[in-house]
Amino acid sequence: MMREALLPQIRTMQEGGASWPLDGQRTLLLECQGGEPVCDNLWQDMGELRCRGLGTEIVIIETAPQLLRLIALTHAAIDAPAVERLVRELENSVANDALAMAYREAWGRQLKLEHAAGSPEGFLGVVRGMAPAAGLLLLEQWGAQGHPTHPTHKAKLGMSEAEVVAYSPEFGARLRLVLAAIRRDCLNVSLGLSIPDYVDWFAEQWPQIARDWRAALVLRGMEDSDWLPLPLHPWQAANSLPLRFASLLEQGALVLLDEVQWPAAPTMSFRTMSCEQGETLPHIKLPVSLWLTSAERTVSPKSTVMGPRLTALLREVLAREAGLRQKLDIVDELVGLHYRHPEGDDDIARHLSVLFRRHPASLVQAGELAVPVGALFAPSPFHGRLLVTDAVAQAFGDHGEGALAFYAGYLDMALQAVLQPYLQYGIALEAHQQNSFVVLDAMYRPVRLLVRDFGDVRVHAPTLQAQGLTLQPYRQGLTLYEDNAPVRDKVMHAFLLCHMIELGLALAHTYGQPSRPYVALLRKGLENLFAQLQPEVDAERWQAERQALLEDPWPAKSFLRMRLNNSSEDVVLRMPNPLRLTASATA
Repeated sequence: MMREALLPQIRTMQEGGASWPLDGQRTLLLECQGGEPVCDNLWQDMGELRCRGLGTEIVIIETAPQLLRLIALTHAAIDAPAVERLVRELENSVANDALAMAYREAWGRQLKLEHAAGSPEGFLGVVRGMAPAAGLLLLEQWGAQGHPTHPTHKAKLGMSEAEVVAYSPEFGARLRLVLAAIRRDCLNVSLGLSIPDYVDWFAEQWPQIARDWRAALVLRGMEDSDWLPLPLHPWQAANSLPLRFASLLEQGALVLLDEVQWPAAPTMSFRTMSCEQGETLPHIKLPVSLWLTSAERTVSPKSTVMGPRLTALLREVLAREAGLRQKLDIVDELVGLHYRHPEGDDDIARHLSVLFRRHPASLVQAGELAVPVGALFAPSPFHGRLLVTDAVAQAFGDHGEGALAFYAGYLDMALQAVLQPYLQYGIALEAHQQNSFVVLDAMYRPVRLLVRDFGDVRVHAPTLQAQGLTLQPYRQGLTLYEDNAPVRDKVMHAFLLCHMIELGLALAHTYGQPSRPYVALLRKGLENLFAQLQPEVDAERWQAERQALLEDPWPAKSFLRMRLNNSSEDVVLRMPNPLRLTASATA
């Protein structure tokens, strides 16, 4: 609420906390256990929250719905139905989170028992000793804790408790994908450059599944040349698909082949599946048509078309930039399919689609370990401290100085990986925690970033064109922008705020340090990168971006306002630049 400006801008800052006058009768009091805020709207450790009335009455605020209802009274534009809808989402999220925490405790004991011999390198050392795909899936599921700032990060509306457990990665879910057949003329197919035919490629990846699919068609008297295989999420196949696409099913243009199924497991993303028939088979991103966190989770036609196109563009950039190749790799989006709606209605087509991605483990060299960045923030099942401490301890020593050295090395790798494509080519990767993997070398030092999911990548067209490159958009106004502001907002919020700042805060908290040295390292890393790239970036752009990142207010996505609006459309506010606070403190 501080970051999203739902609390009054007039506040009294004091040692160990702050207070806000809510109205003429009440004051909100925050007690902060962690000392100083990183900036005015970004506190490191929240303590007790109380509301004081005119007299001596003090009410302790114990739940998010309680606080939301209190703050909503001070905003005339927030209506009661919106508040109660969000309260239901908050309560659902809290219930699911509590369920996941209870499961994690038992799961952690099981992992500790299974790996009783342990490893001198901690849980990450045990994972390193596993088959790459199995180890990566374990980290993805163990690390599926939610979003760093989203208030309803575990909301799964429309699912029973049993379904939440059966389908969610945080419960170590295993499920069986359903395969359908859809008429060729009903599906739009987008292929990567090295894939001439979808059906042949599918059969190369999953030969037994392809044989079973063809056998199911023969059994039904269907000619396989008229059809395409389409994987489905089992929840969607059983629940929403029969209603949403009843006419296609009745016409026989879409046929569910219930006997053709294959084992899979959700990754850190609920709807992205890791298949279990081979080590590095492609991941499969599927629509589920469920409200998860804050949006109805589908796969948009734009994503299925632009995924292979953006993959080709990014591969071209990496081919040009030898230095960047040392710091960045991408998880290729290979094939995208979506329903070709007769009237071009993407809102319907997004519920019948699929995107195939390269398996991240196939991009890791011998001796390296890929860790989903979100998993770094998960507690180790062995000792309960954050998993990132395993890497810190092995690489630089398990102490505060080691943590600072690890963060400095991480910055040297990650800032160039994400900001060079942005500054030089205008490409803003959405490199938040769930979309990023840090590749650790044999000494557990961060050496490379893998970035996946290009669905929300934004590209500044003039900067890209100045490099002699082009990108065909799915539709005008999507992906490719003439205005750089929304492109910059994407890279700053997803990467700098939700990834780099959060990692620094986590390390500071874990090692009992103030946060400012970490933020100072981030500022210094940005200054060094701007100096390094100055000869390669247009002078006017270089100056404008340096000002925006180092001096101007930062974008902060207002998730609460978005949920109060019942919309997945971005609401972006501004927050004080945490790097300026560090600069003024050291000036």
